Amino acid sequence: MRTGTDVTRIASANGGAFDVETSQGAWRARNVVLATGGFQKAKIPPLSAQLPGHILQLHTDDYRNPGQLPDGAMLIVGTGQSGGQIAEELLAAGREVHLAVSTCPEAPRRYRGRDIFDWLMQLGMNGHEYGFNAPTPEQLPSPALRFACNPLLTGANGGHDIHLRDFGRRGIRLHGHLEAADDGVLTFTDDLPQRLARVESGFGQRMGPMLDAFIAAAGIDAPPAEPRAADDWLPSEPAQLNLAAAGITSVLWATGYQLDFSILDIPVLDEWNYPRHSRGVTEHPGLYAVGLPWLTGQASALVAGVGRDAEYIAGQIAG
Repeated sequence: MRTGTDVTRIASANGGAFDVETSQGAWRARNVVLATGGFQKAKIPPLSAQLPGHILQLHTDDYRNPGQLPDGAMLIVGTGQSGGQIAEELLAAGREVHLAVSTCPEAPRRYRGRDIFDWLMQLGMNGHEYGFNAPTPEQLPSPALRFACNPLLTGANGGHDIHLRDFGRRGIRLHGHLEAADDGVLTFTDDLPQRLARVESGFGQRMGPMLDAFIAAAGIDAPPAEPRAADDWLPSEPAQLNLAAAGITSVLWATGYQLDFSILDIPVLDEWNYPRHSRGVTEHPGLYAVGLPWLTGQASALVAGVGRDAEYIAGQIAG
């Protein structure tokens, strides 16, 4: 184990080995496993360059606490887990918050008497016994869905739901998708009612029925699902926002991550910068991958789910 060591280049070497250049010298390896995860490089939209220079811009990767931010209002772009959780934290700190809404689905933190992740782990580990086979990457409608956002909820204060309409009632200014910036004026899509409806319906359309079917098939004694009360509250924010007039001094990009294999000097990446592979065995002999989003299934990038892929790859190397 070498700590404080950066790998800077991986290239093919004679005899089927690899030359590995690092900040602590060069190595020769018979096998290389890419285990750097799916969150290597913060993804920031190109229009960030159009914002005024005096606006502080941070990605969630660099955010630590409200004390980092200058006085004034702030805009958060994106409502995945990080965007929603940071918005809640800033609201509790007394900050004025604007929130550009994406389409990540809301989900209950607790469902039918248990934590939602308890159900998901049970489904992932035991579902095959009852005919619930986890979806494979090949079954995704598009390769882009390998990088889709996770359900919107939080683990703060013991864990609870996050609802965007509730944010709005509590004072957060909700906007549509940020699509343009010009001379300090931001333009959002005017489809916020449709976005909120999509965010709220995702769990009931897909995840909820799947969990209900698993609970029934496994004969698990669980209380019935509690129906969510109808909520037709709608914000009234305009499609354009003048940063100066709104007093916005900082923008937080909650826009996710992208893969970065720039250290890899081997032509094995597809158009998504994802290694071409079969169960983590890449097209280049001796080069493997684990821990990537949807490597073999939805849990491949999770600590609780990577073990199955890692065991298979270890067997391939040992063989």
